[in-house]
Amino acid sequence: MPKIKKKAKSLMQTEDEIKSMAHNVSDYYHAYQKQFTAAIAVIVLVIAALLIYTIVQSSNEKEAGQMLSAAYDASNPGGGAPADYPLALQRYQDIVKQYGGTVNGAIAQFYLANTYVQMGQQEAALKEYEAFTKRYSGEKFLLGLVYQRMGYVHLAMGKQDQAVKAFGQAESITGTGPATLELARLYEREGNIQESQKRYKDISEKLPSSAWAIEARQKVLPPDLSQAPKAVKPGAAAK
Repeated sequence: MPKIKKKAKSLMQTEDEIKSMAHNVSDYYHAYQKQFTAAIAVIVLVIAALLIYTIVQSSNEKEAGQMLSAAYDASNPGGGAPADYPLALQRYQDIVKQYGGTVNGAIAQFYLANTYVQMGQQEAALKEYEAFTKRYSGEKFLLGLVYQRMGYVHLAMGKQDQAVKAFGQAESITGTGPATLELARLYEREGNIQESQKRYKDISEKLPSSAWAIEARQKVLPPDLSQAPKAVKPGAAAK
């Protein structure tokens, strides 16, 4: 019997504690009722805004995607038909202007620059690639491709130093790949054996099954030769 009374007393104490806690919570709520109500209202508004943004963004992506397909068809019609570059440029520009905040808007910016390359307008292409790097720096995959394309444009313009910088940016974003091979070639051309060998080895070791590895393996030198000092450019000794 004493154990039962002791257990009953304990249960009564627990019940009293729960009631006391409930009263405290109730008093706290009434004291800060306006703040609670305002906080709940803000949360509801934030959730509603996020839902609306998601719906609008999804709709924008869909519309931008349809426009992107039409623009691409103009620059790459297929079937032997000639490309309508002015029309393609206009369509890509419209997408960037109307739906620049979408992924398809970023793709349109990339294709806009590529179209200028196809037209032989290298300066205009570089301007659009630069615009991409500033506006869509979060699109890492595309950003790597943009820097790679910039490297090729600089090479076509005879700007080897700028090409090295662009390919270096591409490599830092996407890792070992085609930009690495271009850097290896450029450093080899400059006589910078250590840097060229470093990249040839990266390709042959990290991408052994790729087509790039075939060239890389042929260029990898024995350890004693790969550590040769950097070649002196013509005229440097005369300074």
